Amino acid sequence: MSKPIINALLISAGFSGRMGEFKPLIKIENQTFVSKITEKLLGVCETVTIVTGYRSCDVEFEINSIFQNETSCQNPRIKCVFNHEFSNGMFSSVKAGVAYMQSSDWILFHFVDQPAIPINFYNELIDQIDDKHDWIQPVYELKQGHPVMFNNSVIPQILNCPSNYRMKLVRAKDNIKKKYWITDYKFILEDFDTKEDLMRIHSKY
Repeated sequence: MSKPIINALLISAGFSGRMGEFKPLIKIENQTFVSKITEKLLGVCETVTIVTGYRSCDVEFEINSIFQNETSCQNPRIKCVFNHEFSNGMFSSVKAGVAYMQSSDWILFHFVDQPAIPINFYNELIDQIDDKHDWIQPVYELKQGHPVMFNNSVIPQILNCPSNYRMKLVRAKDNIKKKYWITDYKFILEDFDTKEDLMRIHSKY
């Protein structure tokens, strides 16, 4: 059996309204959220597709300045995709991203406000891949978390849904063969939406 093609989808398109700061460019350990996550994803995936929306030029500038190669400012393993409908919500950004990822065997689906997930988690998540399931979701203390992985059979189902749909409704479809992976990584339940959340993450670094 050949090694599956695993690519990452990083959603970085929202307004960050509750935070009061633009989440992709908030820094921890001298790295922005978006660059820190991208660096880790490049360690386990062949490519990273970053979906942008609000302040898309700022996100692309950050990515190009950090991950440029020797011959150009664009890294061939990173693609930034602008979602013209980003104000419609997160699912519209998922649709915009997966439309460019149909050659993937599996997609590692990631939010930009989860910078604290350790690299070991990604390797262990990928180890859960098998040919009996097409959706893999981590669970900590009976709570479902993120990031998740889904295989290419899910892509057309996403693309056929309206832009205001939700990923949890895709997962709930009867034809999606789901695998829930019990893990000790509590980080899968954390995201950062408010100033209080931000103070909490800074206290850990």
